[in-house]
Amino acid sequence: MAQAGQQPSQEVPAEPQGMEEEAWLLTSLQEVPNISKCWLRPAHAGGLSLTVQYSQRNLPGNSQRNYAQTMHVSKGFCGDHETTPSFPLELKDVQMLSLSPSGKRTLIVRGGSEGNSCSLEIWMGNRMTKELLVPKKQHGGVYNDGWFGSGAAWSPDESRLAYVAEAPAALQTPSWGGLVKSSGEGDDKDVAAPKTWKGQGEWQEDWGELNVGKRPPSLFVLDLKRWSLKSVKGLPQDSSVGQPEWTPDGTSLVCTVWFHKAQNFPTMPQRLGIVYCMNRPCSLYSIKIPFTCKNNTPSDLNPQARCLTDGLLSAASPKFAPGGHKLIFLSHDAAAGSGVHHATAALKCLSWSKEGAQAAVETVVEVVNSPCSDDAFPGLYLGALPASPFLDSNTLVVTSQWRSSTAVLAISLDSGHVQRMSQHDADRASWVFAATCQGSVVAVTSSPHQPPNLQFTAEAVRNSPVWVPLAIEGSWPFDKAVEQALPNMQHDVLKVKATNAPNLPVEAVLITHKDVTSPRPTILMPHGGPHSCYPTSYFSGYTFLVSLGYNLVLVNFRGSTGFGEDSIQSLPGNIATNDVLDCMACLQAAIGTGMVDKDKVGVMGGSHGGFLTGNLVGQYPSSFKCGVLRNPVMDLGLMIHCSDIPDWCYIEAFGSKEGLRRMQVKPTLEDLERWREVSPIAHADKVTAPLFFMLGGKDQRVPQRDAKQYLAAFKARKNAPETHVIVFPEDTHALDKPQTEFEQFLNAAWWFKRFLN
Repeated sequence: MAQAGQQPSQEVPAEPQGMEEEAWLLTSLQEVPNISKCWLRPAHAGGLSLTVQYSQRNLPGNSQRNYAQTMHVSKGFCGDHETTPSFPLELKDVQMLSLSPSGKRTLIVRGGSEGNSCSLEIWMGNRMTKELLVPKKQHGGVYNDGWFGSGAAWSPDESRLAYVAEAPAALQTPSWGGLVKSSGEGDDKDVAAPKTWKGQGEWQEDWGELNVGKRPPSLFVLDLKRWSLKSVKGLPQDSSVGQPEWTPDGTSLVCTVWFHKAQNFPTMPQRLGIVYCMNRPCSLYSIKIPFTCKNNTPSDLNPQARCLTDGLLSAASPKFAPGGHKLIFLSHDAAAGSGVHHATAALKCLSWSKEGAQAAVETVVEVVNSPCSDDAFPGLYLGALPASPFLDSNTLVVTSQWRSSTAVLAISLDSGHVQRMSQHDADRASWVFAATCQGSVVAVTSSPHQPPNLQFTAEAVRNSPVWVPLAIEGSWPFDKAVEQALPNMQHDVLKVKATNAPNLPVEAVLITHKDVTSPRPTILMPHGGPHSCYPTSYFSGYTFLVSLGYNLVLVNFRGSTGFGEDSIQSLPGNIATNDVLDCMACLQAAIGTGMVDKDKVGVMGGSHGGFLTGNLVGQYPSSFKCGVLRNPVMDLGLMIHCSDIPDWCYIEAFGSKEGLRRMQVKPTLEDLERWREVSPIAHADKVTAPLFFMLGGKDQRVPQRDAKQYLAAFKARKNAPETHVIVFPEDTHALDKPQTEFEQFLNAAWWFKRFLN
């Protein structure tokens, strides 16, 4: 009962309201696991042993639950029966798991405790042979991010392994308070004293998004014979080092080196963000790794690294082909030279002997500027080579973007011929290479209406290998809601002509409900990047929205990866024009199918997709009823001063040549005028659609200040449309924490339910 003079308490309404059924469906869809990694090894009776690592969203814990299962694939397996897996083993607190090439040893890296950065466990057979605790003074956290580091590199005899970790702090921060004079009676550290605190050391630059506060990646070698751990000396100063690979004789490492000041942007002295940025210059170096002699001294007191790739702006992801005569690597010179963050890659090769690299770098697969047909190979689009990518001594297997899907490719190292190994049928699914052993290959395939599943071929060397499903006992069925949603979905890839450049390809992935009998509300979804792509793969958020009755139009506009280098380079200097026109052309193509209600269209995008969402609702206000923007670029003139990728603002707004010429840390008035011209904030007064903003509190790429400034300008209007804002305080640019992902799509569904239905 309320006291006199007090108002009765009222329960604050929770938003979004009336979404209980939708929340249940989304929860069920997000429980579907992803396949993150596979290992394939020889087994008895000519069969194979397959270990699969899964990741599953742990919504209550706001984390990813990682676990593994192992199964036997019998000789002659033809997909006519399910395989029986082992019990699932959760990889709790495992930061890195690395199997040796023979499969006899395993490195498991776990998180550390106070005073230790991590623990290193070496397992052999059914037992752990040694556990080492690594003090923080020796190195910091382990890098296993898929870029600087991905697992550990085992020497050919498996007696040493190399991995990547944060360099130790260069200076110790001082302690203040509690300072007492020495008693002169020996060690005073255990005597009574006032409380102290750690002072702040000098600020250190880092690699931006996802690497904030991390010290540079460095190489460390663990000697399994002497159980000694040492850092690798002799590498270039003021650089970060990663992606180690042992030479065939086991005496040296080949690694990738990124200098902290980008040579291709000499007017930008600061260290720039590196995540998703293939345009950061890098080189391959080799360095001798001393071994300990009998008298306990190193065999080489002063090893010095040697650059292997002079003349290239970009060289990364080194792998030795079986036999050890060829060193294969990727070059992103097209990105580094033009300044775009992702472009077509080239596959390069160095001949190798006991003396090291021989002759000059050779090109195995060139950059493809313009594919000769819709079905022709469009070029290579991948950030790094797989961990064990060789089918035999002459064949490399990779995953690459191929127009609006991903494909498994076999590349001949002798001829450079590229063969599409994965099926390309009417279903237009996406394929990802997972593992290979003894001529067999395991791949992961998925589509918008098919969660990830395993495919197997024992005939990978054939021109047209026969793939069979590798069904795992107990994988199905999923929750009833999922079982009902998936069979009722369908997708198609629409080929669209660009408005002002009909020779450059544009595609849209149209995802709909099968029982569409009349036009439905539709959500237009441009991707981020802008140099990325929407593949025809499974994503629970899309399944969720289609299950609620919406069509989705996923736009791969000019500048998307997977369509040739000419397409990519056509966008810089033309953002907010070409990509906007392509989005509208894709929407019109979808309307032309008869499935889209043109009076009930919303738009949703993140990063550059949010930039396009802001431009679309501003440039074409009558076409869209509402918008959802995730960490969007709204004002390039503000972003240039607070983003970890200021170079992006110059290259994309002005084009490669002019952007490189104008690039500097102090923009001119002309720069600011151009950025204003292409930014959504220029059209804020014309927007009639209600807008929902979802922002990451720790986003370094497009900090939330950018969107909030737009919001202030938007709300300054008289009778401005409704806005809604959620800030996820612990999220970075991707907004991909499980609870964040859940809340994003549930709130987006609530927004679309209000304004499209």
